[in-house]
Amino acid sequence: MAKQQLENLVKIGQLKREPPARAEFEGMINGAKRRLVDAQNENLASESRFDRAYGAAHGLALAACGRRAIRVQKRPGLT
Repeated sequence: MAKQQLENLVKIGQLKREPPARAEFEGMINGAKRRLVDAQNENLASESRFDRAYGAAHGLALAACGRRAIRVQKRPGLT
């Protein structure tokens, strides 16, 4: 996503500026790595493997936002 698109989401309240937190970033990255390992486990049901891979992608996306000093304000399915 381009910088201007991120700025537009900040303006409408979908994202919020927040200083990056190194420990939080590292935690998200480590969690994503663990989920990716689980996603490769052929002993798990395909739905579980998909959930792990999707969770890893989501965690990496949140980590990337955090590195840009942005936090997601509204998450799908949450009120």
